[in-house]
Formats: sequence, structure tokens, C-alpha cells
Amino acid sequence: MDEATKCLFDKADTARLSGDYAAAQPLLEQAIAGCPDEPECYWALGHVLLNTGDFDGAPVAFGKSVELDPENPRYVLDLARFHEMLGDFDAAKPLLERVVEMAPKSREAGEALKSLSYY
Repeated sequence: MDEATKCLFDKADTARLSGDYAAAQPLLEQAIAGCPDEPECYWALGHVLLNTGDFDGAPVAFGKSVELDPENPRYVLDLARFHEMLGDFDAAKPLLERVVEMAPKSREAGEALKSLSYY
């Protein structure tokens, strides 16, 4: 991530974490425009969209983060959680299993196993 994109991302993430999604979204979109291959930006945008009720845009953003970094258990777990939230357990289950497989001793795997225990 170049310095300008990092600056935008940091401002956006501060806004996102404080719940100011209206400020975070355009900053993340600018960061993505400047660095379209940065999965962290899409992941953060997914959370913003989820928290603003954009249930069409959120899985696209989460999915893009997974596409760009398929070995990141946090990105895969959050995509699975989105599907669980909507009750789409058929989509969530293989993602949860993938998290456990890729990082069996991670915090994310522990959370995935807990979710899988309900299936």
C-alpha cells in the first residue's frame, strides 16, 4: 500500500471504528481507487457496508478481500459470518471449514469451530 493510500485507509479505519460509517465509506472507496489490489481496504469496506445495511454490497467487498488474499483467515471468517447472519448456512459452512483448515491454531479457527458446532 503506498503512503497516500495508507493515509486514506488510516483515516477511514479510524472513522469506521468510531462508528462514523458515512465518513469511512468514501475514504475507503478512494483508497480502493488508488490501490485496487489491497484486500484490507475491501475488508474494511465490507464492515462499513454491513453496518449501514447494504447487504448487497457487503458480501461483494468481503468476497473481494478473500479473492485478493485467500489465505487470510480473518477475511474468510468474516465472509462466513456474513452468510451466517443472513441464515445462509450452506454458504457459511465451507468457509468456516476452510478457516479451520488454513489456520487450525488461530483465534479465527476457534471462532469457526464454535460456529461449526451448531451445524
